[in-house]
Amino acid sequence: MTPLAYQLSIADITAHLVAVELHFTPQSKEAITLSLPSWIPGSYMVRDFAKHLHSVEAFDDTGDLSLLQLDKQSWQLSHHQQQLTVRYKVYAFDLSVRGCYLDDQLAILNPAALCLEVKGMEAVPVTVNVVAPEFLDWQVATGLTRSSTTPPLQCGLYQADNYQQLIDSPLMLGKLDIAEFNVCGVPHYLVLAGHEQVDLERFKTELQRICLQQQQVFGSLPTDLKQYWFLCWVTDSGYGGLEHHNSTLLLLTHQDLPNAERPEESTADYQNLLGLCSHEYFHTWWVKRAKPAQFLPYRLNTEQYTSQLWLYEGFTSYYDDLALVRCGLLTQEQYFAALEKTINRVQLSPSEQVQSVADSSFNAWTKYYKQDENAVNAVVSYYTKGSLIALCLDALLRSKGLTLDTLMQLAWRTYGEPASGSSEQQFIQLCSDYAGKDIALELYSWVNGKSALPLAELLPQLGLHTAFRQQEHSKDLSGSKAPAYPVRSFGAAFSASTDGLKITNVPLASVAYKAGLMAQDQLIAINAVKATEQNFWRQLNQSQIGSVLTLHVFRKQRLVQLSMPVELAAETLTYLQLVDQDKATAWLGTTQE
Repeated sequence: MTPLAYQLSIADITAHLVAVELHFTPQSKEAITLSLPSWIPGSYMVRDFAKHLHSVEAFDDTGDLSLLQLDKQSWQLSHHQQQLTVRYKVYAFDLSVRGCYLDDQLAILNPAALCLEVKGMEAVPVTVNVVAPEFLDWQVATGLTRSSTTPPLQCGLYQADNYQQLIDSPLMLGKLDIAEFNVCGVPHYLVLAGHEQVDLERFKTELQRICLQQQQVFGSLPTDLKQYWFLCWVTDSGYGGLEHHNSTLLLLTHQDLPNAERPEESTADYQNLLGLCSHEYFHTWWVKRAKPAQFLPYRLNTEQYTSQLWLYEGFTSYYDDLALVRCGLLTQEQYFAALEKTINRVQLSPSEQVQSVADSSFNAWTKYYKQDENAVNAVVSYYTKGSLIALCLDALLRSKGLTLDTLMQLAWRTYGEPASGSSEQQFIQLCSDYAGKDIALELYSWVNGKSALPLAELLPQLGLHTAFRQQEHSKDLSGSKAPAYPVRSFGAAFSASTDGLKITNVPLASVAYKAGLMAQDQLIAINAVKATEQNFWRQLNQSQIGSVLTLHVFRKQRLVQLSMPVELAAETLTYLQLVDQDKATAWLGTTQE
């Protein structure tokens, strides 16, 4: 038995309980601290996984041992310095890629939310014995190293070099469909659980093209990558992904998958799924190996702050769809439409004038991951604006005959491959060394500033021109086609129901803000006509500019009357025009048919 041995078994499917046993021999006479992480790397919010842990007990050959809970996630274990067992159960019903989930169809086991850490033994080798559930013919897929005694994809013994590797290796149990492909000599596995129908061969083939494209950015696969797993959990609702050292866990719906009966169809949902796969695979280099020095090592009992998430998540967001168009899975037009949506999500939000991406990165724990109705006015996404910073930097570098790809390879060789971590200024200094101080200073200003990026000035370097039109409604984020009629301004977002229109957020300086509308208001009438989504837009857009509309809202069960001025919407929606195909081809690596 290795120094640390975990056993995972299904205790009660109906109650969603996973049983965990931990076996080890203490290395000293001192009392030992056991703890469970409060967050999982890659998702920067304290989640308090220990709230799902119960029935904790410890014993050795002499009988029960004393366990004293120290705080919400830690226990002090007194012992006799001989082999002992810690036993407990974990409630597993978190429909997300960050925790654990169990039902009669599958089990998703994230060791970060499941396996207690033994203080002082973080660096010792680990085994995990996955016990086969009774009466269920389930397989196992995981990036953990399989023991030689365990058949492929079967329950049995798995190994990790240390605790950090263990908690970075999710396990998927169930009836699985699996396809294998090769990238630069390294086996990759596409695994699906919970799905009904899928064109697995197409999904595998197109995923391989994405992986080959992403490794070209860095020049090679990481030398320590011996296998890679795409663990796809198919559900009725939900979407997301989380990167791991040699795997990714992806949550998707049935409609996201390619349809075997329609081999030529490429839906927007499937394109989004490919973009998600592309994003998480890029993290294999850019987060899992190249990362902020503050994360060396991860300290999972409390928040770890860095102002570099714009670089690691934002630049990854730039390269995810870029890989799709470079390997021919998106057309130029589709890519430009996606880029327009990103630009408009950033530029139409008042928060761009309030928060820098460096500040957004640092405060991810309490602001980005805990957004409320005021987020539109206060929180910049380091994902979306970070991706636009990468776009601008790529354009600026290309104006000098350089490329962002080359700069990424330089960063990879400097602190990614050596696993030394980056400081707050290191990437900007690398940019200065590669492209000159002026470009580095420009990058610094974008990262720390609170103003719009110079897209109009820089995008011509990529063969694009920016133009503007009216935004027809809040979901209108791309396309050059102007509305059929002059649009009146409103600004607020709402959700429609039979009770009226519930205001979800109110951007500062919008017409809705000027009228005094507040988030959570229930708009029930406009000019004495019941407020439905159709009636609202018809009344607003048929009203004369300069007139005033009467709104009736319920605000905490109080009936409130408001006056809203009718204003012509400004041309604030950005759309892109291709003006130089040669420059676009040099950037995207494609030719337009």
